[in-house]
Amino acid sequence: MTHLQTAPDLDTLITQTNHLHCEEPIELEEDETNANREYSLMLLAKLISTKKPNTKIVQNVLAKVWNPTKGMKVQTLEENTLCIALNHEWDRSQILASKPWSVMGSHLVVQDWPSNLSIKEIEFNISPFWIWINGLPPNQMTKANGEKIAGKIGNLKEIDFTSNGKISWYKYLRIRVEIDIRKPLHTGSSRSRDTLNSAWIGLQYERLPDFCFNCGRPGHVLRSCSYPLITSQAHPKSPFRPWLWAESMNPYLVKQSGTLFLDPLKIG
Repeated sequence: MTHLQTAPDLDTLITQTNHLHCEEPIELEEDETNANREYSLMLLAKLISTKKPNTKIVQNVLAKVWNPTKGMKVQTLEENTLCIALNHEWDRSQILASKPWSVMGSHLVVQDWPSNLSIKEIEFNISPFWIWINGLPPNQMTKANGEKIAGKIGNLKEIDFTSNGKISWYKYLRIRVEIDIRKPLHTGSSRSRDTLNSAWIGLQYERLPDFCFNCGRPGHVLRSCSYPLITSQAHPKSPFRPWLWAESMNPYLVKQSGTLFLDPLKIG
């Protein structure tokens, strides 16, 4: 037999909810002068990794690589998140200008601490990368095309042309783009041609950290990936392979007799 539960009466509802209340938000003062004085030389850094790093090792690596002129202090705020207190504006600007950074293969997102946000509100999702655009003929290595391709990837910050407007690198077009590291890396796209078949424009990333060969996201590797396989028409299998690393930055390349080869023992 099914028993129907009767709805509580009004008095019961009031009794059950009288401990719930909404307070008016507190209006707090803002002291930008103090914030600028205390936080202007501070940076936040988050290691994008599924592994729990040894914070002391990370601090030692950063101190050695950055080698700040007047030293630095590092404090752990949350797991994988550090507050870095510098003592000179030059060090701060050089660290930010030289992004991206990696520690032991894991991507390190480094950014300023906005004075109006708490650490819980800050997102570490955007990082800049220098990207090589391969597969362009000379008549398409232009700033306009660099801007067009960058618009498909993220937020364009710079195109590597000389001061007189000439291409800095003749093998590829080089652009600096801010990308959302929560999304799969862009591998390239096809370009249409009037009298010839379409051709592939391949992208490679300088100082690219470890990324997943399945889903293409930095921050984890293939064996710990939980995403379904991503495919494309140009690459029936996963398009995220070692060729996304720029040659000089590729940890999967070995040199033999002056020629670069993919090392199968490293790929796994």
